Amino acid sequence: MYNYVIKNGRVYDPLKGFMENRDIYIENGRLKESFPGPECQVIDAKGCYVAPGFIDYHVHYFKGGAENGVNADAASFPCGVTTAVDAGTCGASSYEIFQKAVIDRSDVRLLAQLLVASGGQLTSRYTENLDPELMDVKRIKELFCTYPNTLTGLKIRLSANIASPETAKASLKKAVELGEELGCNLVVHITDPAMNLEKMASILRKGDVICHAYQNKGKETILDRNKNVREGILRARERGVLFDACNGKNNFDLKVAQTAIEQGFYPDIISSDVNTVSYYQGVLHSLPRVLSKYLTFGMSLERILDAAVLMPARLIGREDLASLKPGTEADLVIFKVEEREITYRDWTDGINELKGHEMIVPQMTIKGGNVVYSQVYFG
Repeated sequence: MYNYVIKNGRVYDPLKGFMENRDIYIENGRLKESFPGPECQVIDAKGCYVAPGFIDYHVHYFKGGAENGVNADAASFPCGVTTAVDAGTCGASSYEIFQKAVIDRSDVRLLAQLLVASGGQLTSRYTENLDPELMDVKRIKELFCTYPNTLTGLKIRLSANIASPETAKASLKKAVELGEELGCNLVVHITDPAMNLEKMASILRKGDVICHAYQNKGKETILDRNKNVREGILRARERGVLFDACNGKNNFDLKVAQTAIEQGFYPDIISSDVNTVSYYQGVLHSLPRVLSKYLTFGMSLERILDAAVLMPARLIGREDLASLKPGTEADLVIFKVEEREITYRDWTDGINELKGHEMIVPQMTIKGGNVVYSQVYFG
């Protein structure tokens, strides 16, 4: 393992909320307060930003076990991602093989949410069964006891093609109760919602997450008929319910996002939802491209980094991953914000477009003090 000095970078520490020009020192895989000595390599980050590694809070990484699973390391390190959370690909029936075959064998720090429906999201040919009577509470509790370091929360999909309004409401309430017993949060997928979004939001607790917040399928969005963010959604945020922009291929609408953001309704979390239909291609492409879109929406870089590092770190109980404090494990991303023209699109297949002119481009990713990715012209 090499020791490093990262020089000349613009450094952002999300936990302190502070951007400054300074050097970063790495010794034996951890951040150090001072120069690690002559036996070190110098990384010149001139013209770059340096921050804790991105945390992608919504991915699908069960490659070989689910239709939508992609290679965890290949989808993470080139994107500056050092920690990722699989968003309920597995339910209770398939989780252990995911743990042993993917999580334990990946170099990226991989955590997971457990889908409350035991069958998981393993295929698009049929959806999960949300009958609350079939929720295997006993097995779910056993898994959380066995894998406390990797299972971070529960996941439920409340789409109209999965459940009726009555089933969705009953299953949601049971999932919230289970989350309360387990001491974890619940992530709720709302694309093409199966129930009234304001009623749904009213059931959620502080720390629970509504993902695909800017979706525009089915009968409802977070906006009312006058294109204002709905009162029930605003009240949920005031109570501490969180909103994940969570892009995906079919779960994001540019007009809904822009309208909400113009009213100050920024995402608490920005994740990718990377999977086989959006892996380095299409309207999603990668987390850096998703993050870049919010520069065009007018979010500050610091606020974007908070949504991609600080809030996810807090939700997984690893606030240290958003810190540059000496002694912290050296998970870092070095990136540029380059002037580059790009046209953003969404699920409407070109009907909605947004012209951008800045792009977040990772140059190097460091995980645990090891360089795990570098642009061919960097370093």
